[in-house]
Parts: sequence; C-alpha cells; structure tokens
Amino acid sequence: MQNLSNDAPSLDHLGWIVTDLFAGAIAWERLGFRLSRISPQMGFTGPDGTLELWASANRCAVLETGYLELIGIVDPGRFNPWQTYIARGDSPHIAAFRVMEADLAFPSLISRVQGFEAPVQRSRMAPLGLFEDQGDAEMRFRNIFSQDKYWPEGRFIVIEHQTPEILWQADLLEHPNGARALVEAVFASLDPASTIDRLARLLNRAHQAGAIKAQGGGKITVLKPTEFAERFPGATAPNRPSIAAAVVSVSDLSTIDRLTKANGLQLNKTPGGGLAAIGPASAGGVIEFVQA
Repeated sequence: MQNLSNDAPSLDHLGWIVTDLFAGAIAWERLGFRLSRISPQMGFTGPDGTLELWASANRCAVLETGYLELIGIVDPGRFNPWQTYIARGDSPHIAAFRVMEADLAFPSLISRVQGFEAPVQRSRMAPLGLFEDQGDAEMRFRNIFSQDKYWPEGRFIVIEHQTPEILWQADLLEHPNGARALVEAVFASLDPASTIDRLARLLNRAHQAGAIKAQGGGKITVLKPTEFAERFPGATAPNRPSIAAAVVSVSDLSTIDRLTKANGLQLNKTPGGGLAAIGPASAGGVIEFVQA
C-alpha cells in the first residue's frame, strides 16, 4: 500500500494509447501480463453534455504497486478523445500520479505549477475477475487533467482513486511474468532541464541528475534522446518530449526470459541488467523488466 499524500503525488500508472486494443492486448499477454477484461470508457460528451460511451476501452495490467493501462479503439464510430495521441503513434501517452483527495490537492498543485484543470468526477463500470460471469461494478475516481500546451509530453493526470478495491482485485495481481510493481517512469526530452523542473514541481519533490524519487516509492527519470538510446539499446526516442518507457519489477528475470522466448520474443538486454520489450513487442515505446 502506498503512503499517499495530497501535497506530494505518488507514481500511480502509465497509460498506452494504441489504435487497436485487441492487438495491443495480445502484445502485453505475450509479455506475460494478466490483463483485466475490457472496460469501455465513458465521458460527458453526448448531447447537452450527457454521459456517453466513447470509441475507446481499456485493459489494465494491475500490479501490487501501480499499474499499466492499455487504451485502444473498439468502436470507431463513437467520440474519440484520444485522436491527438493516436496520431503520434502507439506509445505511452498518459502519466498518472495519485493523491488522497483531489479537491484538497488541487490548490497546492496549481500554486507550484501551471497547466492543470480543476478536479472532475469520473466513473465507469469495471469488470470483476477474469471471467464474464463475475459481473462488474462501478469504479469511481476524481481526476485533475493537464492542459496540453503546458505538458507536451502527453496527458498528465493527478488522480484520486475512490474505489481502489475495484481496480486492485486479487485475481488480477498474479502475472505469469512475475510482475510486481511499476518502479519507474522514463521520459525523453530535447530540453530535459525544463521537463524535470516541471515534473519536480508537479510532484513537489527535489530532483537530482535528471531523476526524482516520488512520494511513496517509484522514480521519474528524464533523458535526452541519445541517453534514452544508450539506456535501452535498440530503442529510439521520439523527436519530441514524450512519455517513453515504463520500468516494472519482477520476482525473477529468468522467468520472464523463458516465458517470452517460448512466446517467440527476444527481449533486449539493458546496461542496467534488465530486459526490455521495444516497439511492437511492448505495444509501442519501451517496457523494461528489472528484478526486485
């Protein structure tokens, strides 16, 4: 359980946005993640601002600490709030940080850093368990969303989980690859000093050598494109500010090595001793696995 605060948000999750949810899910399952069942997304975008289903749905790899979210299109005829990010290519485009109560966190947040909207209420029906007959339940959360002109890396969310038990279900926490926690979010930037400064003010934590230790654990790192390529051999950072990689701890690297090879994948060894899935193997961007 994370030690949550309203003044210093914790690392919560990274979200991939992809054109094809089904193809993205296959890629993550080949990496050994056990994903939540499909959950359609909703928003107040219907006539007169009524709640309606969107074009997108998500599936999540829920970890003991944090999670990875996969968002993709399942009904192209409906409203699509993610078109700007889809046009940039399949990749992580969402970085979310958790607080206890969004309304209490908001005044402090906007006193430190520009570019966030006031908290809004969100909810949707989330599937329970791994099988259709287990039903669903309402998942509620209150979000503070970033404004794109201030946060070119992607969409930032400061989130209050109001029903965390519906997301962190016991059935979803055991992964064949042994995944345990989201331990680092890696950003790429042509101007890393500016990016790390904004992130440090968002998180209300000091930064040192391009890295921030977040409240409650986890790390945020900002790299130049050349540094990103050195850290993740075979990967190329976008030529723009971006959310570029997730680092996930596993109980045993040899387990994921055997599993992915059996699934026809060859993960790249990283200089830090991890194994990285790159490009199509990770549904875009990079997912690095390190031993806890």
